[in-house]
Amino acid sequence: MQTGFGFGSLARLGLYAAPIGLLLLATAHYFGERLEAGASQAGSVQVAGSETMRPVVTACAEDFMTRNPQADIIVRGGGSGDGIAALLHGIVDIGMASRELSARERDFAASQGIALTVTGLALDGVTIIVNQATAIPALDLGQLRGIFTGKVRNWRELGGGDGEIFPFARVQGSGTAAMFGEHVLGDEPYGASVRRLPTNEAIVAEVAALPGTIGYADLGATKGAGDRVTMVPLRIAPEQAPVAPTPDAVRSGDYPLARTLNLGTARAPSGVARAFIEFCSGVNGQALLRRAGYVKLAAR
Repeated sequence: MQTGFGFGSLARLGLYAAPIGLLLLATAHYFGERLEAGASQAGSVQVAGSETMRPVVTACAEDFMTRNPQADIIVRGGGSGDGIAALLHGIVDIGMASRELSARERDFAASQGIALTVTGLALDGVTIIVNQATAIPALDLGQLRGIFTGKVRNWRELGGGDGEIFPFARVQGSGTAAMFGEHVLGDEPYGASVRRLPTNEAIVAEVAALPGTIGYADLGATKGAGDRVTMVPLRIAPEQAPVAPTPDAVRSGDYPLARTLNLGTARAPSGVARAFIEFCSGVNGQALLRRAGYVKLAAR
């Protein structure tokens, strides 16, 4: 199987190392549980896509490979767009997407006779975070649009203190950026003052370190930030009550930036790929997803 398509070299543990806590959690979970019933799996599976999902799917892969020593699950990021593109071109076995597949992707699959299969793993909320020194009790989507299009440049315009706003966003191709664009920006482009970063973890680090900053990230990336950042409750319109990204609000859809984290295959999965997806959807994988900060799907 090819390993190209603009991704750079594939690494067994992904483009970046998964957070140590997740890997330790996977190891501890293994030694705390008996091996699942069934024959050991053997073979190699390549997974690519969402940077949001990469750390926790890597942790799932480590646990799966410990239980199945003849299996090799190669996980790397690159963004949801790159992962789905690689899947549709036959370069990887599983694509990770932290958004719904686009009409263009589905149309391309149909034109190539590809029967896409998508498995939802967990729910997530795209959280709006500010530096701990910023006192903003809530924001509506119109105010967010103003910030990220450059029309609102000072916190005092939002009821905060006098100070310039420094926004951070994800790079193009990110599923998180795609969802934020669809639900917040609409057809408007990012303002010139917005800095684009490759991962949610990078945004959390910058917002935690720099006063006056604001950004967006997933629940998993914000979980380890502690009180260095503040998650801002959101409302769709100014007259509505703000909603925080709690598990209940994400699951019910009351939080306006809730989404599903997905694994996609180009056909009904089989062999090791199927076994790995079933593992991620099963008791052990779901425990890792929830402890990483994500929300259980209602049906699970």
